Amino acid sequence: MDLLRQLYAIPSKSGREANISSFVARYVKDMGLSLEVDNFGNLFIVKGSAQSYPCVTAHLDEVHTIESRTICSDGEIIYAVDNEGRRVGLGADDKNGVWIALKLLSELPVLKVVLFVEEERDGELAGCRGSRACSIEWFHDVEYILAIDRKGASDVVILGKGGVVLCDDDFPPRDLLARYGYSCVEGGRTDVVALKERGLKQPCCNISCGYYNAHKEDEYTSISDLLNGYAFVREWLQRY
Repeated sequence: MDLLRQLYAIPSKSGREANISSFVARYVKDMGLSLEVDNFGNLFIVKGSAQSYPCVTAHLDEVHTIESRTICSDGEIIYAVDNEGRRVGLGADDKNGVWIALKLLSELPVLKVVLFVEEERDGELAGCRGSRACSIEWFHDVEYILAIDRKGASDVVILGKGGVVLCDDDFPPRDLLARYGYSCVEGGRTDVVALKERGLKQPCCNISCGYYNAHKEDEYTSISDLLNGYAFVREWLQRY
């Protein structure tokens, strides 16, 4: 879990993602993959060659303003403290999603990944600034999108905030849902919701990745829930 801890250790307040963007860019290039950065700062990665790709998304930013933190473990729980030992935000929303995306890039032969910036940034459009600024054309050869940006361990969000339909009920594979303990639910606002509002045609959903108490000082990750989410997404991508 060294990579995960490295990601947690990098502060990435929304709108200040330069350090984590540089870290991820170096990591991706060390894997021998090319990376594009758009004018807004979103990162676009393509692995392999195919007529159509599965796609995974996550976001690099977090809500916490902490400048430094120490990453701690208690059994299978990961959390963070400041220099005085007080609990502070971990940034697992959405560094868990970033970790899953990078791990998938290292293991799967064909994949597209987008890592958005400023998903958490408040404003007139209530965040999702990176996904509102990116090129929809980049997704022209994408078959479907799995966003990894949901709290808990059991949700596949198929209906976003405001009733935005992300996919049909039969899009998530039922046998995988049952095997990994997931179910289809209605959720809030995230990058794939913003993409759908902009006219994205492909089916997508938002998947739980093992973080809890998002946006709070007592935020934490369950390692077992994170790994279960990773295995769920990997098998989905391998099958379809």
